Amino acid sequence: MVWNGSTNTERVNYFFTTTSDHLRDAMVFMRDAIVTPVFEPKELERERVVVTGEIDRAESNPFYYLAHTVAQHVFWKYPSYKDPLGNRATVLKATVEQLRTIQKRYYVPNNSVLVVTGDVRADDIFAQADELYAKWERGADPFKAHPLVKHPPIRKTEVVLVEQPVNTVNGVFEWLGPSTVGPSVPLTYGADVLSFALAEPSSKFSHALVDSGACVRVGFGWQTQMNVGPITLSFEATPEKADDCVKAILAELPKLAAPDYLSDDEMRNAAHALEVQDVLGRERPSQLADILTFWWTSAGLDYYLGYVDHLYKVTHADIAKFTKEFVIGKPFVLGVMASPEMKLDAAHFEKLLKGDAR
Repeated sequence: MVWNGSTNTERVNYFFTTTSDHLRDAMVFMRDAIVTPVFEPKELERERVVVTGEIDRAESNPFYYLAHTVAQHVFWKYPSYKDPLGNRATVLKATVEQLRTIQKRYYVPNNSVLVVTGDVRADDIFAQADELYAKWERGADPFKAHPLVKHPPIRKTEVVLVEQPVNTVNGVFEWLGPSTVGPSVPLTYGADVLSFALAEPSSKFSHALVDSGACVRVGFGWQTQMNVGPITLSFEATPEKADDCVKAILAELPKLAAPDYLSDDEMRNAAHALEVQDVLGRERPSQLADILTFWWTSAGLDYYLGYVDHLYKVTHADIAKFTKEFVIGKPFVLGVMASPEMKLDAAHFEKLLKGDAR
């Protein structure tokens, strides 16, 4: 059996892969690990090395500093809630008592889902789950006693500059976007369709920003989240074209709401591409389990089961409403990563935004 785990902004998951003849062993192992963890001090010390190693790897990548710094400003009041990696000081000071607090508070059956995929029978899995988890007691709803924070709006448009040893200028415009719960749910489908449509090399977006020579690369996306997904427009430019790239982006943003910015075919092709991505993701059992647990935590399975149908129903008006409500004329954080040799500073880009900033 091989196993591992991962932590993201809205999900902690532990995944196991084994051969079908060891299914029972794996089911028991999972039960013991989740319900009755030992938390041996020596094991905690070993895990500190593992997690600080993850931090080391992140900090060896220049793009970590760009993404981390921008998120600190976008989610300015509660940045730690959008930082699953954490920091070195927290990891080094973690205690067994803190781990037990987390386990007792959040690792309860009414805040968990068990997904099993592969060479198994559903009735057998349900029977084993009923048997193995019978004594796992339901806990208090952790989000009633400890409700999720409400991220406040970005106060004003600002620029943050990150210096790293890079050869090109990389940056991101980032806004607070919609959530998969609440009144903004209908706009989340338009966000995804728009993101995929803009990614096409034949789009007006790509023609204006890349084919024009202003930028080397651009990308637009929204992160599916139950508690505020950020909207990110990323770009890369050569140092001498950095100003042209930023200006071109600023000029293009207001056009996103125009009814003819995307054609019907472009919107339909984007929905189809998203559907194909979804189908391909279900071809491997291990990947299917990962997909289902992601959607369960960050949108809900009802949202997931109706996702593709909603994509094909997105209209030009939906996309216009999404862009006007979350992007056009809204405060954002512009993060720019450049090397010290380029002699760029935040004030330089603030001048580019002058007259457009909110």
